[in-house]
Amino acid sequence: MLGDFDPASSDVDLLAVTRTPVSGAEFAALSAVHSRVQALDNPHAAEVELAYVPLELLANFVPKTRVPALERGCGEALGWKALGANWLLEFWAVREHGVALHGPHPKALIGPVPPRALRQAVRQVLPDWLEWAGTTARQEMLGHAGLARFAVETMCRALLTLETGEMGTKPRAVRWALGQWPRWAPLLERSWAWKAGRPLSEAAVDEVLAFIRAVAREGLSPEPPLEG
Repeated sequence: MLGDFDPASSDVDLLAVTRTPVSGAEFAALSAVHSRVQALDNPHAAEVELAYVPLELLANFVPKTRVPALERGCGEALGWKALGANWLLEFWAVREHGVALHGPHPKALIGPVPPRALRQAVRQVLPDWLEWAGTTARQEMLGHAGLARFAVETMCRALLTLETGEMGTKPRAVRWALGQWPRWAPLLERSWAWKAGRPLSEAAVDEVLAFIRAVAREGLSPEPPLEG
Protein backbone atom coordinates (compact mmCIF):
# COMPACT_ATOMS: atom_id res chain seq x y z
CA MET A 1 0.00 0.00 0.00
CA LEU A 2 2.86 2.37 0.80
CA GLY A 3 5.22 0.99 -1.83
CA ASP A 4 7.68 -1.21 0.08
CA PHE A 5 5.98 -4.63 -0.08
CA ASP A 6 8.45 -7.50 0.37
CA PRO A 7 7.02 -10.92 -0.61
CA ALA A 8 9.44 -12.62 1.79
CA SER A 9 8.38 -10.76 4.93
CA SER A 10 5.40 -8.44 4.36
CA ASP A 11 1.84 -9.27 5.29
CA VAL A 12 -1.38 -8.33 3.51
CA ASP A 13 -3.32 -5.49 5.16
CA LEU A 14 -7.04 -5.19 4.44
CA LEU A 15 -9.81 -2.94 5.73
CA ALA A 16 -13.41 -3.98 5.18
CA VAL A 17 -15.92 -1.16 5.69
CA THR A 18 -19.44 -2.27 6.62
CA ARG A 19 -22.65 -0.24 6.52
CA THR A 20 -23.59 -1.42 10.02
CA PRO A 21 -21.73 -3.23 12.82
CA VAL A 22 -21.22 -6.95 12.19
CA SER A 23 -23.89 -9.10 13.85
CA GLY A 24 -23.29 -12.38 15.66
CA ALA A 25 -24.56 -14.44 12.74
CA GLU A 26 -22.45 -12.47 10.29
CA PHE A 27 -19.39 -12.94 12.48
CA ALA A 28 -19.85 -16.73 12.46
CA ALA A 29 -20.14 -16.77 8.66
CA LEU A 30 -17.07 -14.54 8.24
CA SER A 31 -15.08 -16.70 10.65
CA ALA A 32 -15.84 -19.77 8.54
CA VAL A 33 -14.74 -17.94 5.38
CA HIS A 34 -11.41 -16.95 6.91
CA SER A 35 -10.78 -20.49 8.13
CA ARG A 36 -11.16 -21.72 4.55
CA VAL A 37 -8.89 -18.97 3.23
CA GLN A 38 -6.16 -19.85 5.73
CA ALA A 39 -6.26 -23.46 4.54
CA LEU A 40 -5.43 -22.45 0.95
CA ASP A 41 -2.10 -23.46 -0.55
CA ASN A 42 -0.83 -19.90 -0.77
CA PRO A 43 2.14 -18.38 1.10
CA HIS A 44 0.09 -15.32 2.06
CA ALA A 45 -3.09 -17.16 3.11
CA ALA A 46 -2.13 -16.94 6.79
CA GLU A 47 -0.38 -13.58 6.51
CA VAL A 48 -3.45 -11.37 6.44
CA GLU A 49 -4.31 -8.57 8.87
CA LEU A 50 -7.87 -7.34 8.54
CA ALA A 51 -10.63 -5.51 10.40
CA TYR A 52 -14.34 -5.11 9.69
CA VAL A 53 -15.02 -1.49 10.60
CA PRO A 54 -18.51 0.05 10.45
CA LEU A 55 -18.80 3.26 8.46
CA GLU A 56 -19.88 5.24 11.51
CA LEU A 57 -16.62 4.38 13.27
CA LEU A 58 -14.61 5.79 10.38
CA ALA A 59 -16.52 9.05 10.70
CA ASN A 60 -16.08 9.20 14.48
CA PHE A 61 -13.24 6.95 15.58
CA VAL A 62 -13.34 5.91 19.23
CA PRO A 63 -10.30 3.90 20.38
CA LYS A 64 -11.00 0.60 22.17
CA THR A 65 -14.10 -0.08 20.06
CA ARG A 66 -14.32 -3.84 19.43
CA VAL A 67 -14.68 -5.06 15.86
CA PRO A 68 -14.10 -8.38 14.08
CA ALA A 69 -10.43 -8.51 13.22
CA LEU A 70 -7.77 -10.92 12.07
CA GLU A 71 -4.17 -10.60 13.16
CA ARG A 72 -1.22 -11.89 11.21
CA GLY A 73 -0.06 -15.38 12.11
CA CYS A 74 -0.58 -18.98 11.15
CA GLY A 75 -3.80 -20.29 12.63
CA GLU A 76 -4.99 -16.94 13.97
CA ALA A 77 -8.78 -17.04 14.02
CA LEU A 78 -11.10 -14.13 13.43
CA GLY A 79 -11.92 -12.54 16.77
CA TRP A 80 -13.35 -9.46 18.40
CA LYS A 81 -10.48 -7.03 18.88
CA ALA A 82 -10.36 -3.61 20.50
CA LEU A 83 -8.88 -1.13 18.03
CA GLY A 84 -6.10 0.92 19.60
CA ALA A 85 -5.27 4.54 18.90
CA ASN A 86 -2.76 3.33 16.30
CA TRP A 87 -5.68 2.52 14.00
CA LEU A 88 -5.98 6.19 13.18
CA LEU A 89 -2.62 5.74 11.46
CA GLU A 90 -4.02 2.76 9.57
CA PHE A 91 -7.03 4.80 8.43
CA TRP A 92 -4.68 7.54 7.19
CA ALA A 93 -2.67 4.99 5.20
CA VAL A 94 -5.80 3.52 3.63
CA ARG A 95 -7.17 6.96 2.76
CA GLU A 96 -3.95 8.33 1.28
CA HIS A 97 -2.48 5.21 -0.32
CA GLY A 98 -5.06 2.43 -0.24
CA VAL A 99 -6.52 0.64 -3.26
CA ALA A 100 -10.24 -0.14 -3.36
CA LEU A 101 -10.78 -3.81 -4.17
CA HIS A 102 -14.55 -3.31 -4.11
CA GLY A 103 -16.66 -0.22 -3.60
CA PRO A 104 -15.78 3.49 -3.60
CA HIS A 105 -12.35 5.03 -3.28
CA PRO A 106 -11.16 5.19 0.36
CA LYS A 107 -11.28 9.00 0.31
CA ALA A 108 -15.05 8.76 -0.15
CA LEU A 109 -15.30 6.85 3.15
CA ILE A 110 -12.49 8.21 5.32
CA GLY A 111 -12.16 11.90 6.02
CA PRO A 112 -8.83 13.74 6.17
CA VAL A 113 -6.63 12.87 9.15
CA PRO A 114 -4.60 15.96 10.09
CA PRO A 115 -0.92 15.70 11.08
CA ARG A 116 -1.73 16.75 14.63
CA ALA A 117 -4.08 13.77 15.01
CA LEU A 118 -1.44 11.38 13.67
CA ARG A 119 1.16 12.69 16.12
CA GLN A 120 -1.32 12.40 18.96
CA ALA A 121 -2.10 8.80 17.99
CA VAL A 122 1.60 7.95 18.17
CA ARG A 123 1.91 9.53 21.60
CA GLN A 124 -1.10 7.55 22.79
CA VAL A 125 0.45 4.19 21.89
CA LEU A 126 3.98 4.86 23.16
CA PRO A 127 3.00 4.10 26.80
CA ASP A 128 1.89 0.63 25.65
CA TRP A 129 5.33 0.04 24.16
CA LEU A 130 6.96 1.21 27.38
CA GLU A 131 4.81 -1.20 29.37
CA TRP A 132 5.73 -4.06 27.05
CA ALA A 133 9.42 -3.18 27.30
CA GLY A 134 9.18 -3.44 31.07
CA THR A 135 7.28 -6.73 31.18
CA THR A 136 7.36 -9.52 28.60
CA ALA A 137 9.39 -7.95 25.78
CA ARG A 138 12.75 -9.39 26.81
CA GLN A 139 11.65 -13.00 26.90
CA GLU A 140 9.60 -12.70 23.72
CA MET A 141 12.40 -11.11 21.69
CA LEU A 142 15.07 -13.56 22.87
CA GLY A 143 13.33 -16.29 20.92
CA HIS A 144 12.01 -14.21 18.05
CA ALA A 145 14.43 -11.86 16.27
CA GLY A 146 11.66 -10.92 13.85
CA LEU A 147 9.70 -9.40 16.73
CA ALA A 148 12.72 -7.33 17.72
CA ARG A 149 13.05 -6.09 14.15
CA PHE A 150 9.36 -5.18 14.15
CA ALA A 151 9.86 -3.20 17.37
CA VAL A 152 12.81 -1.28 15.92
CA GLU A 153 10.94 -0.52 12.71
CA THR A 154 7.82 0.58 14.55
CA MET A 155 9.81 2.94 16.75
CA CYS A 156 11.39 4.44 13.64
CA ARG A 157 7.93 4.94 12.13
CA ALA A 158 6.82 6.63 15.34
CA LEU A 159 9.73 9.06 15.12
CA LEU A 160 9.03 9.76 11.45
CA THR A 161 5.36 10.50 12.14
CA LEU A 162 6.18 12.78 15.05
CA GLU A 163 8.60 14.71 12.84
CA THR A 164 6.66 14.84 9.55
CA GLY A 165 3.02 14.31 10.48
CA GLU A 166 2.84 11.39 8.03
CA MET A 167 3.28 7.64 8.26
CA GLY A 168 5.99 6.11 6.10
CA THR A 169 6.83 2.52 5.34
CA LYS A 170 9.04 0.62 7.76
CA PRO A 171 12.05 0.62 5.37
CA ARG A 172 11.65 4.34 4.69
CA ALA A 173 11.35 5.08 8.40
CA VAL A 174 14.50 3.13 9.24
CA ARG A 175 16.45 4.89 6.48
CA TRP A 176 15.23 8.23 7.78
CA ALA A 177 16.13 7.38 11.38
CA LEU A 178 19.65 6.36 10.33
CA GLY A 179 20.29 9.98 9.42
CA GLN A 180 18.35 11.56 12.27
CA TRP A 181 19.56 9.34 15.12
CA PRO A 182 23.19 8.41 14.28
CA ARG A 183 23.76 7.15 17.81
CA TRP A 184 21.43 4.23 17.05
CA ALA A 185 22.68 3.59 13.51
CA PRO A 186 24.56 0.36 14.39
CA LEU A 187 21.41 -1.14 15.93
CA LEU A 188 19.19 -0.04 13.04
CA GLU A 189 21.58 -1.46 10.45
CA ARG A 190 21.89 -4.81 12.23
CA SER A 191 18.13 -5.12 12.60
CA TRP A 192 17.71 -5.49 8.82
CA ALA A 193 19.11 -9.02 9.06
CA TRP A 194 16.95 -10.26 11.95
CA LYS A 195 14.56 -12.99 10.82
CA ALA A 196 11.30 -14.28 12.25
CA GLY A 197 11.67 -17.25 14.56
CA ARG A 198 15.44 -16.83 15.02
CA PRO A 199 16.93 -16.35 18.50
CA LEU A 200 18.49 -13.04 19.49
CA SER A 201 21.34 -12.34 21.90
CA GLU A 202 20.83 -10.75 25.32
CA ALA A 203 22.97 -7.80 24.25
CA ALA A 204 20.86 -7.16 21.14
CA VAL A 205 17.64 -7.35 23.15
CA ASP A 206 19.07 -4.86 25.64
CA GLU A 207 19.76 -2.45 22.77
CA VAL A 208 16.23 -2.78 21.41
CA LEU A 209 14.73 -2.16 24.85
CA ALA A 210 16.93 0.91 25.28
CA PHE A 211 15.84 2.18 21.85
CA ILE A 212 12.16 1.75 22.72
CA ARG A 213 12.64 3.73 25.92
CA ALA A 214 14.61 6.46 24.14
CA VAL A 215 11.91 6.90 21.51
CA ALA A 216 9.21 6.96 24.17
CA ARG A 217 11.06 9.66 26.10
CA GLU A 218 11.25 11.81 22.96
CA GLY A 219 7.68 11.18 21.89
CA LEU A 220 6.15 11.81 25.31
CA SER A 221 8.08 14.97 26.05
CA PRO A 222 6.11 18.24 25.56
CA GLU A 223 8.02 19.22 22.42
CA PRO A 224 10.17 16.26 21.30
CA PRO A 225 13.40 17.54 19.71
CA LEU A 226 13.82 14.31 17.71
CA GLU A 227 17.56 14.42 17.56
CA GLY A 228 20.14 11.73 18.11
